[in-house]
Amino acid sequence: MSILKLSLKVLSTHLIMSLIQVALMPAFFGILQKNEVYQWIIGIIYIAIFWLVIYADTSSKGLDDAKADKYKPYKGFIAGLIACIPAFILYIGALVYPTNTNGINWFQPALRIWLVPYIKIFTSFEEAMPHIAIVMALLLPLVTGISYMDGLRKRQKILMAIEKTDALRNEKSKLGLYNKKNKDK
Repeated sequence: MSILKLSLKVLSTHLIMSLIQVALMPAFFGILQKNEVYQWIIGIIYIAIFWLVIYADTSSKGLDDAKADKYKPYKGFIAGLIACIPAFILYIGALVYPTNTNGINWFQPALRIWLVPYIKIFTSFEEAMPHIAIVMALLLPLVTGISYMDGLRKRQKILMAIEKTDALRNEKSKLGLYNKKNKDK
């Protein structure tokens, strides 16, 4: 899979997860609004779910590339950086464009929606917005790159399991157990 295709896959996964989490946010965060511990637990669960989906998707692409001998360890990091472009654009817009007459800079809510898994961090550290958003956005290339590299580890694990099975089969055939079982069938 090319870097562009992988980055588009990560970008689409990010978009879908953001939409799902925005839709579920009022239900989860609204249950115990005054309980800060509960709010942080839900915030951490949001981040964990987001990272797990990115991990599963990207590591499977790394495994596919390792099988096809197209694996390059930097591919996941670059794809993650490309997928961060919308967050960079929204961040720059939040910094450059002033608030309108109603006191709203529309780039800030858009940035929060795009990076909705980190919403609890944004609300807890409101005074650091939008600068903290760029730090959270830069976690995506790290998660994507490490996940992609894990695909190679999975491939090596599969190859070791195949070698172990072949060695066990050869050992059984030396003892006559493997051929005896196959003759009975």
